[in-house]
Amino acid sequence: MAVRQRWGARAGAVLGSVVMTAVGTMGATLGIAGPAQAMSGGTESPRPGAAPWLATLAVKGDGPLLKRASCGGVLVAPDRVLTAAHCLDGVDVARIEVHLGSSVLSEDPGTVRNVRGAALHPRYRLLPSPAAPDRPELSSAAYDLAEIRLSDPVRGVKPLPVAKHRPRPGTPVSIFSHGTTAAPDPSEPGKDIRGDVLRRGDLAVRSHEQCAAQTPAVVDRASVFCARSPRADRTPTTMCPGDSGSPLLAWGRGGPELTGVFSFAGETAGKACGRPADAAFADVPALLPELRAASEGGVRA
Repeated sequence: MAVRQRWGARAGAVLGSVVMTAVGTMGATLGIAGPAQAMSGGTESPRPGAAPWLATLAVKGDGPLLKRASCGGVLVAPDRVLTAAHCLDGVDVARIEVHLGSSVLSEDPGTVRNVRGAALHPRYRLLPSPAAPDRPELSSAAYDLAEIRLSDPVRGVKPLPVAKHRPRPGTPVSIFSHGTTAAPDPSEPGKDIRGDVLRRGDLAVRSHEQCAAQTPAVVDRASVFCARSPRADRTPTTMCPGDSGSPLLAWGRGGPELTGVFSFAGETAGKACGRPADAAFADVPALLPELRAASEGGVRA
């Protein structure tokens, strides 16, 4: 399904969320659509200001931020945040607030902004698994990018610049996320596995052929690229239920550059959190120009 819309809130049916089963991607917190995943392993980064451009989407409310947090995102302009399109598909963005720069969610909410509007990439769609088209939790996604307009600009934070092109296979990259740190344990249903402390995971970009060989799901070559922990990594980063939309950075001569936002991973192959798998990212340099052209042009659904 292609989704085209003006800036503004959408409401409707959804396909997923940030609270999920061990092998699926269905849930309820925000009603967030599609495969929502994040990180186990990696390195904790509790220092204030470790990632000032990092965004955390949360449901508005009075409860602890750690309980309301959902997808990740990244500040790319004073009033613009990028995230995964499936995080906003069918969601009333008036219910969402954006927290920027928090390293420990339970201690510091960061800079908080409401959402003025949002747009999904005009070619965003979920791709049913050819091996099991009746199981949405095994779906992958294409053109999985969305842009949020904040209610007010964020002052004093340098937005993360967008890379000029997709990184080549073998390029070192890093993901930053507050996602969960383990698979849900049915024997401990109340156990808190949400990633309170910001984590950084170091990965290496994979070729399309390597990525596609890891899953029966469709890996869209035009809009998706993959990365995975290097074989020599003693504490490999893997994807778990938590924050989709989290930023993937490459390290350019001038510092970090945004190259992708997290879309889906091993769940498309039935792999639970903690099992090694390629992680798939929306290709931000390739997708952002078309997303902005469609949103600024007021393309209707």
